[in-house]
Amino acid sequence: MVKILFERDKCLGCKTCELACAAAHSKTKSLLGAIKEKKVSRIRIKVKNGKLSAEQCALCSNPRCIEVCPVGALSRSKTGTIKVNPLVCTMCGLCQEACPFGAIVLSSYPTICDRCSEQDEPLCAKACPTRALKMKAI
Repeated sequence: MVKILFERDKCLGCKTCELACAAAHSKTKSLLGAIKEKKVSRIRIKVKNGKLSAEQCALCSNPRCIEVCPVGALSRSKTGTIKVNPLVCTMCGLCQEACPFGAIVLSSYPTICDRCSEQDEPLCAKACPTRALKMKAI
């Protein structure tokens, strides 16, 4: 399993990580494709109380998002990330409300960070110009 660490002091708030994430999850794997497909980033850099923070899935040991889903559309993958079955999901929003980290966004279906499981490193971390995001195996 992979965790993405966020070092606030190194973050510029440039959101390059968000752009890389959206592009990585587009069909064309490009920024233009992400914009046309209206892809949302699975990590978000926010300002809270004057400080930068990263909203992302925390890979909870007992994920409330899975527990509250009335139709069983969410499950844990073999890599430990939360996956969504869009064919079952009713877009009720209970998973989004249950997440204490603000990690779930409802777009065409709930989007949750998959740690770029098909890559050697999460692309948000790879794209970060200051290395404020780092990958750590857990």
